[in-house]
Amino acid sequence: MEAKEQDARARMIKAATDILGEGVDVETITVRQIAKRAGVGVGTVNYHFTSKDNLLGVAVGQIMAEKINDFLKPETNPGMAPADRLKTMLKEVCRVAAANKKLTRFMLAQILANGNFAPALYLMPFLKELYHGSKDELELRVIALQIIQPIQFAGMSPEAFLMYSGVDFYNETARGRMIDSLVDHLLNAKGED
Repeated sequence: MEAKEQDARARMIKAATDILGEGVDVETITVRQIAKRAGVGVGTVNYHFTSKDNLLGVAVGQIMAEKINDFLKPETNPGMAPADRLKTMLKEVCRVAAANKKLTRFMLAQILANGNFAPALYLMPFLKELYHGSKDELELRVIALQIIQPIQFAGMSPEAFLMYSGVDFYNETARGRMIDSLVDHLLNAKGED
């Protein structure tokens, strides 16, 4: 892809991210609105992303990746225990996901259909810090999946998850307790209190 096309693509993602950041209802966002803000034609949006949902899925994914990366910075939550940092990051990412229900389901369907393990890999730096070298790479990857898969399932099929677990993914308090339980279970399995 040439530089001009990469620039246009980046502007479209930024425009979509900015619009989402303004709290605009996802259902009311239009391709025309994104194109105007990005300074491109509607056809350019469709050429690069095929649909508004695809573009907004990329934008939501980028928002979540930025939130995760913010938590990886040493200056973020200084002095906070690694387990608490992991819990806080997961809660923040889930808050964004819950605020964008339709896009989250779309994005999770794409992640699962394409066998994309990036969400689990985002947890690796937190887990390496938490386990201090006592687990090898494979063990950490399995643990990351043990954390991320219930969260993905809850976001993808919240009604079924509620029936199974009694946890309403869209209730922030219940979601927070579920995340705390996932991480605390790992700590207990690790032999810590």
